[in-house]
Amino acid sequence: MSICLLNRASVRVIYAFLVKDQLLKYQHPFSGLFPRRPEALAHDCVAHVRDNVYCATAIWALHRSLQHIIHTKTEAAFIQNLIFYLERAYRIPDYGMWERGSKQNRDITELHASSIGMAKAALESVTGFNIFGSEGDHTTVMFADADAHTRNSSILSTLLPRESASKGTDAALIATISWPAFAIHMPSIVEATMERVDVLKGTYGYKRFTRDGYATVLETNTLYSQGELSKFRGIESEWPMFFAYQVIGSFFNQQLERAEQFAELMEPLIVHPISEKYPWLPKYYYVPEGSVDAERENPGSQARRSNFKLRTEPRFLWGQAVYIISQMLLKRVLTIHDLDPLGRHGPANTRPMSLISRYSTITSRPATMCIQMILIAESNRLQQILATYGIRTQTPVEIEPLKLWPPATIVKAFAFMGFNKRLGLKGRPPRPLGCLGTSKFYRVCGSTVLVFSHLFEDERFYFGYDIKALIEEVKNDLIFLSKWWRMKGRPSYCFLVKEDMIIGHGRDELIRFLVSLQSNSVDGVRIVLGRAQNFVATGCIGHLDFFPDWAAQLEEFDGLKRLHGGRSFLSLSDLPRILDDKNFDSLMPAPLVVAITEAVNRRHFENKSDDEIVAFVCHGGDRRELWPYRPSMEGAEAVFESAVALRALDYAQEVAALHELMHRRSLDYVLRPNEELSTVRDFFTNLSRRAGLNQIWTVVRLTSALLGNYVHSLAPSTSSILVFGKQLTIGTVQGPEVNLDKPMNPRQLCDLLQDTVFPVNPLQVSLQQELILYVSALLIKDKSLFKDIAIIRLGWFLEAMKLQLEAEEAQSENKQGGGGDNIKGAGIREVGKLGDADETSVESRSLGACRLYSLSPSSLKSLLYRTLCSNPVEHIHNSQKPWRCNAPPSREGRVPFLNTAFTFHGSNEFQTIKWIVLESPASTDENKSPEDVLYQRRLDGCLGRVPNTFYESVYHILERAPCGVLIASNLLPQNPTLTDMTPHDLNLVVKVERMLGDIKDPAYRTLFVETVMVIAVILERNQELSFTEVVDFRLVIQNAIKDFAITNHITSNEDSRENRLPTPTRRSKRRPSWPENVAVTDNWEAYARFASTPANIRLGTTSFLAKASIALLLHGTINLSDVNKEACCLS
Repeated sequence: MSICLLNRASVRVIYAFLVKDQLLKYQHPFSGLFPRRPEALAHDCVAHVRDNVYCATAIWALHRSLQHIIHTKTEAAFIQNLIFYLERAYRIPDYGMWERGSKQNRDITELHASSIGMAKAALESVTGFNIFGSEGDHTTVMFADADAHTRNSSILSTLLPRESASKGTDAALIATISWPAFAIHMPSIVEATMERVDVLKGTYGYKRFTRDGYATVLETNTLYSQGELSKFRGIESEWPMFFAYQVIGSFFNQQLERAEQFAELMEPLIVHPISEKYPWLPKYYYVPEGSVDAERENPGSQARRSNFKLRTEPRFLWGQAVYIISQMLLKRVLTIHDLDPLGRHGPANTRPMSLISRYSTITSRPATMCIQMILIAESNRLQQILATYGIRTQTPVEIEPLKLWPPATIVKAFAFMGFNKRLGLKGRPPRPLGCLGTSKFYRVCGSTVLVFSHLFEDERFYFGYDIKALIEEVKNDLIFLSKWWRMKGRPSYCFLVKEDMIIGHGRDELIRFLVSLQSNSVDGVRIVLGRAQNFVATGCIGHLDFFPDWAAQLEEFDGLKRLHGGRSFLSLSDLPRILDDKNFDSLMPAPLVVAITEAVNRRHFENKSDDEIVAFVCHGGDRRELWPYRPSMEGAEAVFESAVALRALDYAQEVAALHELMHRRSLDYVLRPNEELSTVRDFFTNLSRRAGLNQIWTVVRLTSALLGNYVHSLAPSTSSILVFGKQLTIGTVQGPEVNLDKPMNPRQLCDLLQDTVFPVNPLQVSLQQELILYVSALLIKDKSLFKDIAIIRLGWFLEAMKLQLEAEEAQSENKQGGGGDNIKGAGIREVGKLGDADETSVESRSLGACRLYSLSPSSLKSLLYRTLCSNPVEHIHNSQKPWRCNAPPSREGRVPFLNTAFTFHGSNEFQTIKWIVLESPASTDENKSPEDVLYQRRLDGCLGRVPNTFYESVYHILERAPCGVLIASNLLPQNPTLTDMTPHDLNLVVKVERMLGDIKDPAYRTLFVETVMVIAVILERNQELSFTEVVDFRLVIQNAIKDFAITNHITSNEDSRENRLPTPTRRSKRRPSWPENVAVTDNWEAYARFASTPANIRLGTTSFLAKASIALLLHGTINLSDVNKEACCLS
């Protein structure tokens, strides 16, 4: 077919040249008539009607021929499949408009706002478009996923005004926010983006981006090497084409004066080649070789040369085309409506396609948003129970003639879109529909289909067992619909109420929520309840005309007549007996939490034969006598004798048995042939449901990981995190960590979790998926929570949450007046291993870890929020944020200095040096306990928090350290770091954070950050100081600890009575889950007390770090030239 297409295209080209040479060549330039005799002289031209009609018909025929770019439905299917690729532009790194990738030009791809914006504009333009025009039918209409469009739109809004991670701005954004894309219509974003782009404006045009080496006289390589980027600073070529873009954009914005201004700027840049009749707009203007230095010293002072001075440079047709269009607008021979027939420059609801198309097109947000909400009860029994509370619902039978489809079924139906056997096109990939896609009615072969939300699909993640989390997700869906709905008609949200929701825990909360819906408002979103049949007329309807008639006869597309709940009840009187253990929602006792975490370990069944394990799993009665693991009940007999505890321990040991069997055999190993529960997979699924109903979340998470279940929105959430300028690290504390700096598809993310996390701790496979969703949601809601965190290290985030749990539990015990010491001791209690038998791939757990695994998803999200808020525990004295050693004092009002002197003995040059120590901003640090200080340092270290000027401080220290600096054990050289990066470069942040990742003790990491800030303060206040050797921050910390130990008479003997500082409690010891190869100091006791000492107090850590830093600086060089009188004095 491609050969035929090529042949037809070639024929059209031939006839186009033929018509030009044999007809258009003789057309009169003013009258437009064709002469009867082409060879006649101008004064003797005679035109006949007959000849002109046929000549005009030939030209019109050529015009019609060229309009038929798409000829067959095979080609239409090919175009539809191209749209499937466009839908994922928000997570596909590319080389950008300039085809160079990142700013460093080293063949590295990244997300570009200009690329995403063009893809978004294309999706908006193509949705509902019939590529056969008026002659097409329903099979040639193009479709685009509304949820994919929304993801591209939200990612674009977040990424702007930046172009990419390495480019703060780019001239390519002019074409994205203005003509021709008009990709975004939010005035605030457009103005911020254009304001940043204007930084690139010069006399001869716009620079593409800063430090762009293309077409400069210094560029010698296609790809740049390290350190090469800095030589292009200040001499970037300027492109006059973007003046023409600004002229066109000004016309669309009705800014005619601005258009004239850019036209005047462009006029002197036009080149008139002697050999050609018409002028040309040069491609770029470059700085001549002899003017490079002068241009750098005084930007804009040197005359530039156009590319026409270069013999090898071809004509630039792209720029010439934009120039011609701008001139046609300036001369008023072209209007903006001619240039933009789809009306993309205006509101979406005024565009022609949105007014005439019967298909769902993307329009503007409705002025009055109202969401239609339909409540569907799983069974008649459930409908009767809900009716007793005044909740009106429909069953799947009662919504007839409508059909009820689960999201998986509509995804199968969409597979026929773009399907073409001839080309081997399999149709739409099996991507799950998002919230927008499931909020429409669908016309399928004469039937109307209602789709319920993916939240209620059985195959989804385990969130459905947590009613509080489910309700929160429903609220988020409604808020999302009210914000992003851009289609004709109202959204229709189907809430499917299942029997499991009423049987399980959280029934009261669910009923309260369903009753509250009758107020017609949910978190400020207007809703209306009603019957499904009544909402069809006012709802949004999608037409699946591509769906074949023969497929509609298949049973899987017949719709759900009755939904089968696993455990059901016969009458209302049965319900209270099933809903027992109401107190189970409260916090589990610590001994039970620890016992469950230990019981799920498969090593308890390693010595059992397959038959013994199968007998244990298939045993139908009380299995306590068969338990291989029995928890120690000393002092906790009442806890373990309750029905809740026995059930939880039984489920935990069942999952351990199945895990061991899966490890030996496989998930499809048959335990009982010809039974409903036959394979290991079946038993896992059944156990997951039972554990979910009983809120045994440790078991639920482990079964989900072993079954390989993954949440649907993992890839979009990951992309959102990355677009916010954060990077993501997947891995565990004691295992490998993999850094994500580019979006991945769901399969790649799942494989990464399986390869990196699962061998170390299967439970964290589920936990880290939850964290990705929660971090993404919190970033969207309040990104200030993460403003001091550059890399989201999921394994260490979980460690921070464990610390938070233990601190809260200790606080709770202290309030009750007893048991506080026991809780602190339990906080570091080692409770066993969970990974495989290999000792190198296990993780010891504290009470915080056990408690973390047992939390419900909603509680886990709340815990993450409390952990990020930095003030989760009351006895951290009213500190809204942890201590920050900011940049040095200056006129901007930073912290003043104490005039404290330190004396250094043994120096041949100087004996005393002053002006060093930061003054404490408040005296609250004096009252902090060692446990609170250590807790805060550990929390900041686990979260990766740093002061907002930390990376700039590293950069400025590097400027004064020719030999580089040591971060952990990694050398950060001065060059090419300084030549390739700026103090605010995201690549610098990533490079420093990756080096800091080798520090496995969170408190030590925080001390490391404090050390950098102290040295930066000293260097900024004393410009005459610099380093002559590699700056080893670890050496500064070690010397500070030694000095601290001497000052406070601390020895390695913990029983020394001469110790002046209070001894921290057991919480100060190294946590069992942290790696043991942390060589921070030879004196662990001194280090523990140093890390437990506040920074900003007299003889605090800042004092000792400053003293050690100056000792290191005294080995460097001091330049006293140009030192003013206000500088410090040396004596």
